[in-house]
Amino acid sequence: MAVDLLAFPFIGGRPVLNFLGTLGKRTTEPLERLRTPEDLTRWSEKAGLAGQGVISAGPADLEAARALREALYGLTMSALGRASAEPGDVEIVNYWAAQPTPVPGVAIRSGVLHREDPAPTASAVLAAVARDGIDLLTGPDVESIRECEDATCTLLFLDTSRGHRRRWCSMNICGARAKMRTLRASN
Repeated sequence: MAVDLLAFPFIGGRPVLNFLGTLGKRTTEPLERLRTPEDLTRWSEKAGLAGQGVISAGPADLEAARALREALYGLTMSALGRASAEPGDVEIVNYWAAQPTPVPGVAIRSGVLHREDPAPTASAVLAAVARDGIDLLTGPDVESIRECEDATCTLLFLDTSRGHRRRWCSMNICGARAKMRTLRASN
C-alpha cells in the first residue's frame, strides 16, 4: 500500500489537530508538508477554512503558519502533561486568535437579497485554527486528544470511539502496519 507522505492527513477530528499534522514524523525524521505558500493555500482549501474562495498566501504567511503550528503543538503537549506551557507559545496563539476574520454581508441586486462573502485571507485561516486550538485545549475534549501509537507517526487525533481506546491515527495505515509487525513477529 503506497502512501503519499506529503498528502495532508485529515484524520485529527478537529481543524487544529489536522493543522498540527502538517508536520509529520516529529520524533524521527520530520516531514514538513507546508513547504511552500501554495501548500498553505491547498491545506486551507482542503480543510474547508478558505470559505468559497482561494486564499493568497505568501512567504510571510507560511512562516507565520509554521510558527503558529509549533506554538499550538507546544500547548497541546502541555495539555497532555508532556511539557510545560511556554509563554511565547501562548502569546503566538492569542495573537492569531485575535485577528479579524471576514464577515459576510448582504447586498441587494435586482431587488433580491444576496449574501456577499469577502475574499478569504491567510490571516483569517490562521485565526480560525488558533481559535479552534483554544477551544479544544481549554474545553472538555482535551481529555480525548491522543497521539498515534506508531512510534514513527506522531499524528494527534481526537478519540471519539465508544470506549476511548483508539490507538492509531488511522487503522488503514498505522494500525495495519502495527498488525503486520505483530503478525511477522509471531511467525
